[in-house]
Amino acid sequence: MLRRRFLIRVGVLIVGFVLGSAGAVWALQSLLAQIDRAHDDAATLIDGVQRVGTLMSRIESARFETAPLDPTPLIDELHREVDALSRHRITAAGAHASGEFVALADAIPPFIAAWSGAAVPPSPSADALRAGLRAHQAAHDLGRAFRGFVASEQQRIGRSFRGMVVVLTLAALVMVNVSIGVLLWTAQLVLKPVAALTEGSRQLAAEHFDHRVRVREGDEFAELAHAYNSLAERLQANEERKAEAIRHLAVTLNHDLNNAMAIIELQLGLLDREAAARPALTARLREIRSNLAQMAKTVASLKSIRRVVLTDYGPGQKMVDLERSVEPAPEPRAPAPGPHP
Repeated sequence: MLRRRFLIRVGVLIVGFVLGSAGAVWALQSLLAQIDRAHDDAATLIDGVQRVGTLMSRIESARFETAPLDPTPLIDELHREVDALSRHRITAAGAHASGEFVALADAIPPFIAAWSGAAVPPSPSADALRAGLRAHQAAHDLGRAFRGFVASEQQRIGRSFRGMVVVLTLAALVMVNVSIGVLLWTAQLVLKPVAALTEGSRQLAAEHFDHRVRVREGDEFAELAHAYNSLAERLQANEERKAEAIRHLAVTLNHDLNNAMAIIELQLGLLDREAAARPALTARLREIRSNLAQMAKTVASLKSIRRVVLTDYGPGQKMVDLERSVEPAPEPRAPAPGPHP
């Protein structure tokens, strides 16, 4: 039972750590995925709009080449770049850069129409210049919108990362405190009953056989406490039986000795009449009366025995210590304090 309770509490603690670690790993993986996506957005969007501007500049410069240059490959590549930008979530309808992208998409056809003609005349018309300026301005605005979006994403991810660090730190502190609480709670399963059994052992050593150990039922310590209480009950019963036997013996001896001492006292009274003229005999009679009084006191003390305390009488022999047997059992001494860790 004790082992099962211990395993349940430690198991719950381990499961909590595992779930907390899994949640932290999942959150970090999600944040890392957002960081990777922000890096991909920066590379795709900013590089894409830069390539669009470069292609438009190359289309414009083809008009001034001395040898005829077909701008069709450049125009096809420009359409592919614009189409790639149109598939990104930031340029979708209602997204962050949807307006700037629409402006660029509207400026591309006039630009191509104005700059895709023959390389002559070398001087572009005013409409071509205006179309080129409009297309470049739209590309510049779209690039600025892309950079603002990337910067805002990086700030958002930075705030999320700082918030996650704070949350994980607080969660770790909570888990540590909960772990300490669970471990202390679990330690009480062992420390409290051990303390009760230790105190019971001290009481037993001090011959306080009426002391009983009370621990929580249903575990191994309860079995030990039951065994201790049974032992204390048997010792208490044995001690009471011995004391009762001695008290019965004291009553018997007291009755017989009182009869004998009454006769002796009567004889001593008769001898007192003859001892008036003999001082030495008077002293002996006084000594006999003193010894008789001591015997009567000893026999009377047997009636007050509370416990049986033996002492050494001779080699291999014991005798009852009457003075200690009639006294209450001594209090157990407190244990000596151990060294501090």
